[in-house]
Amino acid sequence: MNTNKPIYEKCLQCSQRVALIAIGMNLTLVILKIVVGITSGSKGCIADGLHSASNIITAFAIMLSQKIVSKNNEERFHFGYGKIEFLAAGFTALFILTIAVLILVVSIKHLFHEPSTTPHFTAILISIISIGSNEMLFRYMRCVGTRIKSQVILANAWANRADCFSSVAVLIGVIGANLGFHHLDPIAAMCVVVIIIKVSTSILLESVRSLMDHSMNKLYADQLSDLILAIEGVAGITELKTRQMGQKIWAEVDIWLDQHLTIQQGEEIASHVKQHLLAHIVDIEKVIVNFAPKEIPECLGCQAVVDVG
Repeated sequence: MNTNKPIYEKCLQCSQRVALIAIGMNLTLVILKIVVGITSGSKGCIADGLHSASNIITAFAIMLSQKIVSKNNEERFHFGYGKIEFLAAGFTALFILTIAVLILVVSIKHLFHEPSTTPHFTAILISIISIGSNEMLFRYMRCVGTRIKSQVILANAWANRADCFSSVAVLIGVIGANLGFHHLDPIAAMCVVVIIIKVSTSILLESVRSLMDHSMNKLYADQLSDLILAIEGVAGITELKTRQMGQKIWAEVDIWLDQHLTIQQGEEIASHVKQHLLAHIVDIEKVIVNFAPKEIPECLGCQAVVDVG
């Protein structure tokens, strides 16, 4: 979770250019892989180039989702467009799964056909370049996606990690083919497809859970509770609920107050709780605080709601 605002703002700046960096790097890799694949006779290298091409499409999903999320709330969408992140991540995962199945079909086809030529060693060089480039891009995108809690950026990060594994398979296949193990290339490619399917399925399931407003208490409950109980006048917490809305977290908390306090004092304490949480956890976008006298829990229902932004 993010509590340091300067670092968070720097990560937001990175998120605005991460898609362009991904598109530029993957476009370069596509051209290199397909050209080298054709000239070297490596079918695995050509397939790897098509895999990199899919990453260009998924990078455009980042740009589209960021543009939509940045739109102001309107009459039709009072709570904004935050969940477009999860839709984009879900569709990205489905697209990657489709590419993985196509690569699997091609690999099985190649497994039962003896290759006419042995791939040239230039395919090894481009595979090494691809492995290094995709690993660096993966680490960069994972850092940005984790910091700002962007599911679509994380989905694209793992797509590039999967491309890295594909290039490893090509590397092994080309070396194996030159050593006489001609079927090693398609076998390695099929192993990579299994990894791609596993990663994409996890992303898809996470997107579905987020669309269903699953709880974020596992990550935030302890920190939120500590901050709330540190406020003078708060006697306890009866319930704490959180959910993720795009890159932000919404929270609702029910607190107990001293029964001798007035409603006005209770509203002031509840408002203080809200502002305290917003000031200390930059991931928090909206907070609703419900309060009631400690000895009269049936009165719970008074609310302190202050608009954010």
